[in-house]
Amino acid sequence: MEVTFSPRARAIVVWIGFIAGALLLLEAAHALKPFAWAIITAYIFHPLVSFIHRKTRLPKHLITAWLYVMLGLVITILLINFLPPLVDQLKQLQDEIPNAVDDAQTWINRHQLSRLQRLGVEADYVDTRLNEIGKQAADLIGNAALPLALRTVSVAIDFVIYLVASFYFIVYGDRFVQSIRGVFNRRYHNEFDRLMLDINSTLGAYIRGQALLVVIMSVASYVGLTVFGVSYALAVAIATGFLELIPIVGPWTAGAIAVSVALFQDTTPFGWSHATLAIVVGLLYFTLRQLEDAFVIPLVIGRIIHLHPLLVIFVIVVGTALGGILGLVLAVPIAAVIKIITTYFYGKVMARETRHVEVIAQRDDLERLGHQFQEMTNATIVVLIEPNVLDWDDLPLVRNLAELALDHAVALSAVTPDGIAGSLFTAAGVSTATIPTSLPVAMEPIGR
Repeated sequence: MEVTFSPRARAIVVWIGFIAGALLLLEAAHALKPFAWAIITAYIFHPLVSFIHRKTRLPKHLITAWLYVMLGLVITILLINFLPPLVDQLKQLQDEIPNAVDDAQTWINRHQLSRLQRLGVEADYVDTRLNEIGKQAADLIGNAALPLALRTVSVAIDFVIYLVASFYFIVYGDRFVQSIRGVFNRRYHNEFDRLMLDINSTLGAYIRGQALLVVIMSVASYVGLTVFGVSYALAVAIATGFLELIPIVGPWTAGAIAVSVALFQDTTPFGWSHATLAIVVGLLYFTLRQLEDAFVIPLVIGRIIHLHPLLVIFVIVVGTALGGILGLVLAVPIAAVIKIITTYFYGKVMARETRHVEVIAQRDDLERLGHQFQEMTNATIVVLIEPNVLDWDDLPLVRNLAELALDHAVALSAVTPDGIAGSLFTAAGVSTATIPTSLPVAMEPIGR
């Protein structure tokens, strides 16, 4: 006969497995980035695949494969049309940085040298620092312009892993969630469903909204910069879109980059001065930011991330330090998910126990009680069963009541002087106390 673990032994095994899994994830965290990007991709495209599946009844794997082919064609067309000018603009911008530094030095020497000397700042020190900043900026842009996907074989392997994992997450994501759900006791399934609904709604809305926001702001800023004749419009517009991923600080940084380019470019449109062009570009970014706050964010993302601005900055700094670009993208939504989980468990810990005592005077009272469990989630219910209410044929009814209690996280127990009723509830797995005395005749059954 096979020996089963005691409850304590089971708890020990579960905790050992949990700790071992957590340590393994920490050790292998650097290798999990393709899977994290795959999850992000699944959140973006899963609703579209599910919608097409519901309308056409085609298999999800065929829909996902078709979607990947279409995305591949679109990305190929975009790369053919926009990658060469983008690389050219980055190279030109890299070459222009020394000239911009020279212009800044000339301006300082003409207008600010006497002021700096009165403040005790040496002009040579300023020139040295400007040269260092210019060299660092040029090196940074030069490195960013290199095609990262062709640097190492590991990048190609990670990309293949990302494609395979994202395909499976899109097609079988619901099954993965159900598998995790099956690990928990049935009495927690409804709680799990509600918690996962909140988490998926938050992550899905934020990730899809941010992806769409990057596209909208990149296109809008590119159109505006092109109209006003700003140099390197494509490179600046793409940087503007991706800087939108950084709340609060990102949009201001994007505006500062665009204004700086307008201030130091060689030519200006419409006979404007460089200062006038810089002011116009600043007003353009200010207007785009106001439109984004008034229309785009409420409609695309909604008010789903209820975090204090200082906390947002903190989690962004921590996320970027721990996970780089991936940490930057996921820092805010992960913080929101942690807040949801923390709020949930805090509510469970601080909640007072709700205890109901129900008198069962006839068989129909037991059936009626089962229908009320949906409104009594997490409650503790004690049923007082009068004698001669149940017989041996009512075992299916009692089992069904016990199953409903598990489904709705109801802590059910029974007290009865009837040996048959006590045996039925005990057989169904319900904690039962059988007392030798009869219940008072004056007790009223439920519903009366």
